[in-house]
Amino acid sequence: MAEESQTEQSRAYFYRNFTYTRDHLARDYLAELHNYHDDSWEYPQRAARLSAAVKRYKTYRMLCFIFEIADSIDLDFTPLIVKRLCTRLFGRSGSQDMIVAIFGQKGRQHRSRDNTPSTLDEIADRYRLAAHSCQASTLSDIESVKRDYQAEIRKGR
Repeated sequence: MAEESQTEQSRAYFYRNFTYTRDHLARDYLAELHNYHDDSWEYPQRAARLSAAVKRYKTYRMLCFIFEIADSIDLDFTPLIVKRLCTRLFGRSGSQDMIVAIFGQKGRQHRSRDNTPSTLDEIADRYRLAAHSCQASTLSDIESVKRDYQAEIRKGR
């Protein structure tokens, strides 16, 4: 049996520990409705929890995309490269702690050979259209979950 590549190990770790699908997002939104009480005003806390849920979903989809392109390019995926690619492709870097947990390599002492602006720009140019499509799909999912949430609020009145 062949030994798994670093990217395959990172992918397995990611899906095992950081999966956060549209269903998870919808469940978190609905949990806010079920946990709502008229006797306490906690709008800021609820808004913060929902905002965090949206950020988790965006980061999850963004990293799924990174793993999709990882199959077609030979790149030394380090936390810094992933962060820079995410910034170039999506305009955001996601959770630094999560990226380090997924792509960090304990004891690594050398810099990635792929960590050059020209290499990252070339990859970003090649995958920009697909990244925009992924981002549009992600935003559509979020809006759909928010609409369902608002419909549940109106139904509960």
